[in-house]
Amino acid sequence: MKFVHAVAVLLFLTMAVIQLNDPDPLYWFTVYAAVAGLAGSGFVGKHSAPVSRIALGMVLAGLLMSAPGAVDYMAAQDYSSIYGQMMAEKPYVEAAREFGGLAIAALYLLLVERWMLSAGRA
Repeated sequence: MKFVHAVAVLLFLTMAVIQLNDPDPLYWFTVYAAVAGLAGSGFVGKHSAPVSRIALGMVLAGLLMSAPGAVDYMAAQDYSSIYGQMMAEKPYVEAAREFGGLAIAALYLLLVERWMLSAGRA
């Protein structure tokens, strides 16, 4: 599990730093930095269930906020636009990116919670 936590630290720290050039970086940076911090604490053998659940709540709130745009992205079937630059006429691209990143964070947090529960450490 240490390897998973180490990869998660690198991934979520990178995601947090990328958010610094966003027009609304505070929420997104905070969410990814919190998940990276939890991954770091998991790496050293510590787990805080309350902090983990707060972070999961933040991630789920972000998923709810970005879900309508992600649905618009899927409906537009403009899948290659996810790799391109942001355009005012395609606001759903940013929402789809946010949704994808948060889905990865949610998956990690849920897997860690499940692992901790099964190990009797939550």
